[in-house]
Amino acid sequence: MESTEQDLSAREFVSILLWMPNWIGDAILALPTIDSLRKRFPQSRITVVSRAPADELLRGMPLIDSVITSPPRKAGFWSQVQFARGLKKYNFDLAVTFPNSFRSAFLLSLTGAKTRLGHETGARSMFLTHGVETTSAQTRSQYRVDYFFNALAPLKLEGPGKGLPEVGKLNGDASVDEALSRLGVRAGDFFALIHPGSSKPERGWHHERFTILCQKLIKERNIKIVLLGNEQERPMLEQIRKFSPDEMVSILPKLNLREVALVMARCGVFVGNDSGMMHLAAMMRRPVTAIFGPGSSDTTGPYMDRNELEVISLNFPCSPCRQRFFTECKPSSNRKPFCLENISVKEVAEGLNRLLNRLDQP
Repeated sequence: MESTEQDLSAREFVSILLWMPNWIGDAILALPTIDSLRKRFPQSRITVVSRAPADELLRGMPLIDSVITSPPRKAGFWSQVQFARGLKKYNFDLAVTFPNSFRSAFLLSLTGAKTRLGHETGARSMFLTHGVETTSAQTRSQYRVDYFFNALAPLKLEGPGKGLPEVGKLNGDASVDEALSRLGVRAGDFFALIHPGSSKPERGWHHERFTILCQKLIKERNIKIVLLGNEQERPMLEQIRKFSPDEMVSILPKLNLREVALVMARCGVFVGNDSGMMHLAAMMRRPVTAIFGPGSSDTTGPYMDRNELEVISLNFPCSPCRQRFFTECKPSSNRKPFCLENISVKEVAEGLNRLLNRLDQP
């Protein structure tokens, strides 16, 4: 290290660069750390580097002054190198990398920032002026909000607040209102926003069970349901809707991420797998019922009021796992890990009902 932690915590930084996590959910869980950083450096310029589509969500947040979109990984290594070198023109005096990868620390070193922070995973310390020691156990299972905050330990910031910071003004109300109106959802209607998708099929609960859950919600609570998913998940959403009353279940049309956030702000409750959409719902301060299998809510759970959260998990001792499906665990006959396979519709429905009853919802 070039200087002591005490020296660094006393310094003022004018221009700060934050290399954001790659996944939407992780980017959201890094926001409490950015909030603490902003409180410590209220006059500094904070710039974040983020991949799409998380970059779209971060733009306009009060905590962040500017967002620079990084090239996708498929653009190739040299494209990323050129991008990182191009950041020198901004004269950052402090830079932080949240991802654990060797590549992210290397790219951070190309930005010209004089002070560079991040976790000392692998052989990354050569690229960081103030590497933060971490154990393999912390890297694997420490709650992400705490883990990301710890990457800035040399600055000795005040701890993050109890919830996610305000998202700021989101444009697109008119288009969202129109989209929901076409689905038969009027202003003020209570509806459940259900996201049955996941980043990998093995991380997602059975869509057939989501279908039965929708049927139970309609029959027992008469709740309208809006299904959320991307274009690749559309056939799955169609299958769920096919076996439910048309007037009660609809599919949200294609919207950008900020518009999806606005839809979430209007829903009565969110139900879904451990995913970025789950964290987005928490960010929009909506009640969440989350289904966890290979992941653990102790590591990647939403950062929100626990009274508005219901986690459905069997808490297998191997969770969170490395998710190397299926080299380290046997699949079920349905090609799901048993930590998800064994979660029944009854368990999810009971959890959702507990949440709705707690909140005095219909």
